[in-house]
Amino acid sequence: MRPTTYQYATGRIWALEPKLLTFDRMERMLDAETVQEALKILSETEYGSKVSELSSPHDYEFLLASELRVLYEFIKTVTPDEELTDLFFIKYDVHNAKVLLKASFLGMEDPEFLSEMGTLPLDKLRGTLEEAFKSDDSTDKENTDVLYSDLPEYLREPLKKIHEDYTLKKMIDPQHIDVALDRAMYRYIFKVCREKRQTFMEAYFKREVDLINIRSLLRVKNIGADFTFAKEVFMPYGYIEEAMLEEAFERSFDTVSDSFSSTMYFDVVDRGVKSLLSTNTFTEYERLSGNFLLDYVKSQRGDFMGIQPIAGYILAKENEIENIRVIMVGKVNNIPADKIRERLRDTYV
Repeated sequence: MRPTTYQYATGRIWALEPKLLTFDRMERMLDAETVQEALKILSETEYGSKVSELSSPHDYEFLLASELRVLYEFIKTVTPDEELTDLFFIKYDVHNAKVLLKASFLGMEDPEFLSEMGTLPLDKLRGTLEEAFKSDDSTDKENTDVLYSDLPEYLREPLKKIHEDYTLKKMIDPQHIDVALDRAMYRYIFKVCREKRQTFMEAYFKREVDLINIRSLLRVKNIGADFTFAKEVFMPYGYIEEAMLEEAFERSFDTVSDSFSSTMYFDVVDRGVKSLLSTNTFTEYERLSGNFLLDYVKSQRGDFMGIQPIAGYILAKENEIENIRVIMVGKVNNIPADKIRERLRDTYV
């Protein structure tokens, strides 16, 4: 039987938080001479049993994917509201839909980079898309309704529209797929937040959308495209209005962060842009964005009567797993420890 209180969930989570990796543990992994030694240090933690199952140190991605799946299954057992906590996991369903769609258009039978972390069984999503795109009557609206009927609404409607567009044109812009599915995902997220009067969750995802939109602005500006192109990729659900994004876009890169001086994002943008100008990568901006969102959730973790501790633990584990990935990739590729350290996100504990 599903527990019915957030207090119960918080108690379970507080018991697990001390087992999260500290930055000291990650420092030890960073100081390891080899990837094998880094894994040995990780094996001294809660990851020990999974490390022992690896046939090669280079198979660490299997370990990380397994740990994410454990996280999802655990959250399902403790959350009083699975529809709400699933909002943190549907991004994996959307990612899989993007990969499978693009693979279908390119004729790829076994695409890489699929995630087992979604709320939908991967075989179900794959089977639905395969059946849809081999249908001889895919232009018929009633037929497409049936083909996608088993999928949740936030995927069903944009997939039907993409399907119909592709059937008519026999080609489609990959960016169109990404934007259509992302907008549908956030539309659903904010619908659920409003229906459940979840001000904390709504505030979290608005921050996430703003940071994504600023990154999109910087990416478009960096490739020399115009603002009309940028508007096509913005998500219309954040705090920042389009007028502020346009004003920022018209500035030089040296002063673009000034447009956000009155917002909570100024430090992220300022430091992220400076790093972009010196490295031509968004690594630092994305690291700072992740830290910003984690800090917001950490600031709310004391409210044990709501979903905040659950959200905090989800983000803590995702950040932890991403940090392990960064360390392992660095060790496999013989990247110096100080360079790897620059890419690590903050820890929750």
